[in-house]
Amino acid sequence: MLKWIAADPAEDDVLSHTADFRLGRAIHLDEPKDWWSVLLEIEGSIDAFAERAAPLAEDIIIPVSYDSEDREAPASRQPFVLFARQRAVTAFNYEPEAFGILSLLLGAETPARFLDRHATPPPMTEIPVSDDTVVMAVIDDGIGIAHNLFRTGPTTSRVQFAAILEAEPLATGSHASVGRALSQQDVEHLLTQCTNGAYLDEDLFYTATGQVNYLTQVFSTVALRRSHGTHVTALAAGYEMEANVANRPIICAALPARVVEDTTGVSFLPSLYLAFHMLVKQARRFKTSAGRAPVQFNFSYGNSGGPHDGTGLFAMLFEHYFGAHTQCPQKAWLTLPAGNSNLQRLHAQATGAKTKLDLDVLPDDRTTSEVQFWTPFNEGREPMPVQVTVETPHGAVSVLGTTDTMSQRLIDEDGREAARLSYEFIGAPVMRGLFTLNINATASHLDEVLAPSGTWRLEITRDLGQKPIEVPPVEVWIRRDETLPGFQPGGRQAFFSNDDYERFGAFGLPLPVDPKHTTSPIRRAMTISGFACGQAPITVAAYTEREEVVSLYSGAGPLNRPSSPQASDREGPDMAAKGDDSFVLPGVLSAGSRSGTIVRQGGTSVAAPRVARAASSAIAAASGTAREWASDPLRDDPHGITRFDLKDGTSQRTGSGGYAIAVQDHLPRPDAER
Repeated sequence: MLKWIAADPAEDDVLSHTADFRLGRAIHLDEPKDWWSVLLEIEGSIDAFAERAAPLAEDIIIPVSYDSEDREAPASRQPFVLFARQRAVTAFNYEPEAFGILSLLLGAETPARFLDRHATPPPMTEIPVSDDTVVMAVIDDGIGIAHNLFRTGPTTSRVQFAAILEAEPLATGSHASVGRALSQQDVEHLLTQCTNGAYLDEDLFYTATGQVNYLTQVFSTVALRRSHGTHVTALAAGYEMEANVANRPIICAALPARVVEDTTGVSFLPSLYLAFHMLVKQARRFKTSAGRAPVQFNFSYGNSGGPHDGTGLFAMLFEHYFGAHTQCPQKAWLTLPAGNSNLQRLHAQATGAKTKLDLDVLPDDRTTSEVQFWTPFNEGREPMPVQVTVETPHGAVSVLGTTDTMSQRLIDEDGREAARLSYEFIGAPVMRGLFTLNINATASHLDEVLAPSGTWRLEITRDLGQKPIEVPPVEVWIRRDETLPGFQPGGRQAFFSNDDYERFGAFGLPLPVDPKHTTSPIRRAMTISGFACGQAPITVAAYTEREEVVSLYSGAGPLNRPSSPQASDREGPDMAAKGDDSFVLPGVLSAGSRSGTIVRQGGTSVAAPRVARAASSAIAAASGTAREWASDPLRDDPHGITRFDLKDGTSQRTGSGGYAIAVQDHLPRPDAER
């Protein structure tokens, strides 16, 4: 029998309850070989942090990607990534002041065999390029860097740098603290080794790069027929090999499969920060006669968590590298997808004195589920009074308010946690209270306590003190945890299931927008990706070409208001590009995992790289910011782009409108699809 208990105050005084919850449920964490990726925000320099953490030196690895300049730079608040054993993570979480830590986000378990404490920094020699060069930077999973669309000849590559974050380090000459860092010379050397006559053995190549190794159970989707990263990179920067395109060099980072398969985004955010840091460093190497070449980034992932107002760790990652006070010393733009969660029932608003939500947690869910309750923005330190009540399917009840200091934990007879309800106040610039409900898997082959599946009853109570219409709502989001195609965790998405939610219209089609005068707390509005709420990136929605409508799944604005002055001013995506050919032909054609193949894949993930391709032709001449260009792309680059009005488009769903962008010139004939 599971029951809720209040945590012991000594055990409850932690910086991150989510990290503490995950550490508590992880398997075999007491073994020294187990490491974690960790994203810290610290006060001061990295060198100062390393000095304070000297007693834990054997339990931490600061990546060589942070050079002496990075490590010496002081800052009042700066993010950086390290790898740490459980002992160090626990110390950081329970005694953050001793290390100057302001926030902590626990990433993925990282087996020691993927880490190299003795790696040396990669060479940073300048790369001379023509004046019309734009560097194409892609962060994704399963990037088939040997694909013919990324080469200019049988053994010559346009990939100037590739970080393979899930690969066993080289025995000698390693230039990455995690995985491998491959230069253009490394890639071309492997192409030569794996080519016999005119035939490239791509299976052998990806084994040689460390991306696939069945003996040691290293997996990448490049081993499959379709890989997300190859498809996306081809849309953004793919050209026929015979075209000999020299002014679009590629730098990329392939995220580990083990972090991508956790679609909540919790595990891969540290890897993502590290990937951006590595690529921003590499982009500085490309020099034209006038200075550094501009760089166009694309990251085709979405996330349903975060405050959704342009603040928080998700959005601030991109502001750190592309915002007004950017860390990137050259012109750099970023395209992001608006997300695919419009119809997934992951968002709800608590607008009245009491709001009840039914949360369906599915059976056979082998991943944890997480629900975030964000209270309204408050300039002061005291949040507006809110109380959250959680009732399990078996009737166990937990109540927690903004004035409470202890978390509530659902435990079994042996004291093992099945769920946790916690509260914290997130400081500047977010300035919101955050309740987090973490729920264990409902099925597992391991010896761990399981959470009950079924309908969890949630109730949000607000002490309004004034007319309800004058009080901003509490915004609630369920984090995505549905397993992606090609991966194995077995995640099944939890969702809200209130009876008053209208899913379908008069003709049986899903309703893409909330009905007028709806009384349901479950909303399609504000389903824009938590990654895509910041001020700097171009956020791209998806449309269906034949029907000329916004794709049903495409995430919508507005953002969470009110918010701090540091938040974004956006109201939704900036523009829309093709994500589907038609209702009966979902997705678009682009590269398969192997040279010469094309496959179909859809979503806002494939709309974003189409815009990245168009933006690469405009970035050098554009006088304004990336989003200013996105508001009127035809002004700076009229070639290859056609604007049209979508039949059901609103600014909160499509931004400046739908844009047809020609990218098919690099693909084989459509009848070659296989």
